[in-house]
Amino acid sequence: MEIDIKKLVRPEVAKIDTYKGEKDTGSYRLDLSGNESPYDLPEHIKEEITDKIMQNPLNYYPTLYTESLRCSIAEYLDINVDCDQVLVGNGSDDVLDMLIDTFIEPGDRVLAAAPTFSMYRFFSELAGGIYENFSLADQEFTYHNIKEIIDRLKPKLIFLCSPNNPTGELLSQETILKLAEVYEGILVIDEAYAEFAKSTLLTHVNEYTNLAVTRTFSKAFGLAGIRLGYLVGSRALISQVGKVLKPYNINSITSLIGKIILREGDLIEKRVDKIIKEREKMFALFKEYDNWKVFPSSANFVYIEGADTMQFKRMLNRVGIKIRSFDRQPPAIRITVGKPAENDEIAEIFKQFKEGKDDE
Repeated sequence: MEIDIKKLVRPEVAKIDTYKGEKDTGSYRLDLSGNESPYDLPEHIKEEITDKIMQNPLNYYPTLYTESLRCSIAEYLDINVDCDQVLVGNGSDDVLDMLIDTFIEPGDRVLAAAPTFSMYRFFSELAGGIYENFSLADQEFTYHNIKEIIDRLKPKLIFLCSPNNPTGELLSQETILKLAEVYEGILVIDEAYAEFAKSTLLTHVNEYTNLAVTRTFSKAFGLAGIRLGYLVGSRALISQVGKVLKPYNINSITSLIGKIILREGDLIEKRVDKIIKEREKMFALFKEYDNWKVFPSSANFVYIEGADTMQFKRMLNRVGIKIRSFDRQPPAIRITVGKPAENDEIAEIFKQFKEGKDDE
C-alpha cells in the first residue's frame, strides 16, 4: 500500500523546510563560516579523555539527568547558582527547543531581533507559534521601543542573542534588566558568545524568575564537535523546563569531556583573549574600506555589509577559504576569527581586493 505521508504530517511541520544552512558546494581548506573556535583541545587533554573513555563502561546508560555535569557547570560559573538551576542539552539549540516546548502553544507569539539566529524562528514555528521580530538597525534597541512592541504584540517569550549573531552587537544590559522588571513572559538571553564580550546576565537569574540564560561549549570552549549547551535560571523556571527534558539526554562521553574542560578555565581564558585581540585587528583592517559598514563585534566574528562584499567572498572562496554570506540588502558577510596566520592570509587577500586585483 502506498500512503500519501504528507497528509499525515502536522500543519506546522508541513510549512517548514529542512534546515540546511547556507547552500555552498565548494571544497575548502579553511572554514571560517561557523563561528567555531580555531583551537582544538591540546594533546594532553585529549589523552586524558581517551584514558577516561577506556575506563568508562559504554554498555550502561549515562546518569539519568547528568547531575554531576550540572554541578560542575554551577561550580565553574561561581555566581551563586546551584546544580538544580542548571539544565544541559545537546548544544544550546537543544535547550532553546526545551524552552519552546515548555512555554509555547499554537498561536502564542514569540519575539526576537532581526537579523538574529535562525533557529529561534524554526523552533517557534515548529511549535505553532507566531514569530515576530524587530530591527536592531539604527539603535532601535531601547527600553521605550521594545516596551512598545511588547505592549502591542504581547509575546509569551522573547529571544535576545547577546552578543547578537550575526552582527556581533552586545545588547544593553540596562535595557534588558529594565524589560525584565515589567515583562510578564519568558525572557531568554542567548549568551553563546558571551565569553568574548566579558559580559553576562547570569548573575541576575536569581532576581528575575522569568530570566533564562543559555550558553554553549561550542564557541569559547572549542567543543562544537561534542554538542553541549546549558540553561541557567531560577529554580521556579528550571523546575518547569526540566519536565520536558528527555531521560539520558546527554551521553556519557559528552558529559565526561564537558567536566574535564571545565577544569581548564585558564586555558580557555587565554584562548579567548587571543581571539579578542585578533578580532580587533580584523575590525580595524576592514574599517579601512569606506564602501563597507563594519559592525563593532563583541563575539568571535566580524560582520560586514556592503555592495561588493560578495566579490570579496568569491576571492576568498577561490583560494579555499569559506565564510558566511547573507542574501539581504545590502549584501552581508560574516568572517569567523581564526588563528593569527589565518587572519593574516585574510588580510593579504583583502589588500588585493582593495587594490582591485580580482583574478576572476
